[in-house]
Amino acid sequence: MQYQTLLSNLEHVKNGDLIAIDGPAGSGKSTLAKSLLRDIPNSIIIAVDDLYDGWADAFSPRLTARVLEQVLVPISKNQDFRYDIYDWHKAKFVKSNVISRDQIYILEGVCAGHQQFRGFIDVLIWLDVSDEIGLARVLDRDGDLIRNQMISFQQAQRSHFAQDLTQDAADYKYDGVPKSLL
Repeated sequence: MQYQTLLSNLEHVKNGDLIAIDGPAGSGKSTLAKSLLRDIPNSIIIAVDDLYDGWADAFSPRLTARVLEQVLVPISKNQDFRYDIYDWHKAKFVKSNVISRDQIYILEGVCAGHQQFRGFIDVLIWLDVSDEIGLARVLDRDGDLIRNQMISFQQAQRSHFAQDLTQDAADYKYDGVPKSLL
């Protein structure tokens, strides 16, 4: 499917709706989210990476609770909200991001389509990528210093996706970023 086709399919999305983009690390979720942000008026990106409490937290019940409490429940109640942003260099939450209500929300990142989030999601997009290509893309973007953490993260994400069946729940599925975005 081409990007323009996806964009046409998203014309029904309205203020207050949540688009989630999930898939393995390095699959192009951020790239797709930035394109949607550009092309869908009144949209905003919420990156799941900002909500992780470090590497070990990515698939934890604490992350699930944090996303539900700080992001998804306020969206469902059409409230302004604030969520904590993790600083990966300082290894702690350092600031909050304040989001106004009545926007189109794009939640992107590994775990964005988590089973416990699906009741809040209006459109779920899955991007797939092989471990090899995903690792190469992440290391190209973030540097080789995180290689060992990424290899462990990839193992954990495989286990998570096998149990969570995110890909099966997706409304739209791509093998990587839609072609017209490359």
